[in-house]
Amino acid sequence: MATTDKYDRQLRLWGASGQRALGSTMVVLVGSSACGTETLKNLVLPGVGSFLVVDDGEVSSNTTAREVIQKCPELDPSFMQFEAQSSNFFLPAPSKVASGGDDNNQKTLSKAAIACALLSELNPDVLGFHYTVPSLEGLDYSALLEIIKQGPPPSNGSSATAASSTSPQKILVIAADQPSTVTLPLSYECHNRSIPLLVVRSYGLLGYARIQTATPYHCITEAKKSNRIPDLRLSAWPLFEGLKNVASTVSNLDEMDDTKDHSHVPFVIILLQALDKWRGTVSAPFNPDPALRPRYPETFQEKEDFRKLVKGMAKNLNNEINFEEAIREAHLTWVDGRVSDEVKEVLDRVNEKDFLASATKSEMDVEGSTTSSVPAHVLQFQLLALALKRFLKQNDDYPPLEGKIPDMTSDTTRYVALQEAYQRQAEQDRAKIYEIAKELLDECRQASNGCGLHIDMPSDDEIVTFCKNARYLRILETRPLYAEYKVQDPASPALSILKPTFFENIPNFDTIQADARDDLQSAMFDPYETDPIQTPLLWWIALRACDAFYDRHDHYPGKHDQELALESDANEVYKFMTQIVTNLGLSECDFIKEQLLDSAKGK
Repeated sequence: MATTDKYDRQLRLWGASGQRALGSTMVVLVGSSACGTETLKNLVLPGVGSFLVVDDGEVSSNTTAREVIQKCPELDPSFMQFEAQSSNFFLPAPSKVASGGDDNNQKTLSKAAIACALLSELNPDVLGFHYTVPSLEGLDYSALLEIIKQGPPPSNGSSATAASSTSPQKILVIAADQPSTVTLPLSYECHNRSIPLLVVRSYGLLGYARIQTATPYHCITEAKKSNRIPDLRLSAWPLFEGLKNVASTVSNLDEMDDTKDHSHVPFVIILLQALDKWRGTVSAPFNPDPALRPRYPETFQEKEDFRKLVKGMAKNLNNEINFEEAIREAHLTWVDGRVSDEVKEVLDRVNEKDFLASATKSEMDVEGSTTSSVPAHVLQFQLLALALKRFLKQNDDYPPLEGKIPDMTSDTTRYVALQEAYQRQAEQDRAKIYEIAKELLDECRQASNGCGLHIDMPSDDEIVTFCKNARYLRILETRPLYAEYKVQDPASPALSILKPTFFENIPNFDTIQADARDDLQSAMFDPYETDPIQTPLLWWIALRACDAFYDRHDHYPGKHDQELALESDANEVYKFMTQIVTNLGLSECDFIKEQLLDSAKGK
C-alpha cells in the first residue's frame, strides 16, 4: 500500500475505511473500449487493489483461462503510437514487441495486454492482469469468475504464495460498450455469485451507467450525508451521566457576572438551561407522566418562543457568539435522536433466523469449503445490524452515540470536558454493541454443532465505523440486468442464450420492479424546463431502443448513411422506443405521450 501522503486528498473524502475497501477490490473490465479504459483509469489512480482487462483477440486453442491470465507486459515505446484520430488514450495502434531473439520471434500484443500496461503505468501500487479470449460472446463467464475468486494466478516467475496474497476480498465487474449477448450472461453469472456489475456505454456524445448490485443487497454503512445533524442527544431523556456532569458546572447563567466567562459557555449548556426555564412557562406536559419525559418545544410557536427565550438570556448578543450559536442550533433540543423509519426498514430486512442459517456451516458442507450463499461483508453487516436491533430495544430506540461534537465558542476547559463526556459515552455504547455481537456469534457457534462459521468477529475499526453511522444505514437493491431486459424487450433474440430457469425465483423482483416503475414515473415530473426533450430518461429509452436494434441486426442504427437506410433505421428505433415505454408501464404518462409517443416529436 502506498503512503498516506499519496492518497491524502481522497482520504479526506472517503476516509481510511473507504481506502481499505478500494485497496482490497479487484476490478474486472470486460472490453477495452475508450469508455471502459477511462472508467478503469479513475479506479487505478486512487489505488484499487488490482484489475484484469478482458478482451478478444488471437489466442492458442489449447490453454485454460488460468494459464492465459497474465500479468501486464513491460511498458514499451511502441505502445505510444496512437493513431491521429484515436479516441482511446489506452489503446494505440497495433504494436509489436520482441519476445527475445530476432524479428521472427516478435509477437503482436493483444488489446487487453496493451491497455493493461498503460493503465498499470498510472499507479505502481496496483497489480494489473490481462486475459485475451477468442470472443467475448462465447466466453464462459461462470468459469472466469470462479478463477478470479481464487485470486490472480502465479506467472512470470512469481510464487503461488505471492499470488495468493493478492487474492481480492471483493470483486467489481465492469462491462464497457458490450452488446446484450455479452452483458446478459455476464449479468446472470454476477448475480448468481453475488458480484456487483457496472455496465457502461458511450454512444456518440451520449452515455449511461447501469449498476447491478450484488445479492442480496448492497450495504451502505457510510452514507456520507452532507447535512448530518450533530448527535448531541439534547432531546434524549434522561441525559447521559457525562453530559449532566458537565452541564452542572454552570449553575445559573443569569447569576454569572463575569461577561467573559458568560460569553464562553458552550451552547450545549445554554440550551439545556434554556429548556429548564422554558418548561416553567408551559403547563401541558409532553408525556402524561412528566417523570418519564419532560416537556420539549413542539409547535411552531413554542419553538419561536424558545428561541426568543435563548436570545433574552444573553447579556449582549452582539458580543456573545456562543448565544448566536445557541439560537442557530436551537432545533437540536427538539430533534428526535432516535433511529429513523428508513433505518428501521433496513433493520427489518435482517432477521436472526436467516442470519443463523447463512452464518453457520452445516455437516453437508464440502470439506474445506468456506463459502456461503451470502457474501462475508454482508454477513458482517447483518451481524452488526442484529446487534443494533438488540441495542435499540435496551435504549428506547436511541442508537450508539457518535461521540463527536461540533466546533463551538467555549473556554478550553469546558469544551474539553464536553468532548470527553461524549467520547466516553460513545465508547460505552460501542462496547455494548461489541458484547451483543459477541453473544450473537456464540449463539451461531452453538447452532453450528461444531461445524464452524462463515463469519468472524468484526474488527474494532469496523465496529467504530458502524456505530458512528448507525443513524444513516441504508441498503441498495437493484433488479438483475438480464431480468430487467426481459421486461423491457421480451422478444429480444439475445434472451435466447439464457435458460428459462434463470428467470425463476429472483428474490424481491416484483417489489423492486414496482419501485423502479414508480421511480421512472416520478422522473417524468421534473423534465428540463427550457428543453424537455433533453430529459435524461427520454435518452435512456432511446439508447435501450438502439440496443434492441443491435440485438436484431448485429449493428447499431446509422451504419449505412444513405437517406433511405437512415429513415428505415429511425422508424425501427422509434418502434422499439414505443414498445419499451409500454412494457415499462409509462405509456399513460402525459409527458411521455407529449414528447415521445407523438411521432412527430418522438422521431
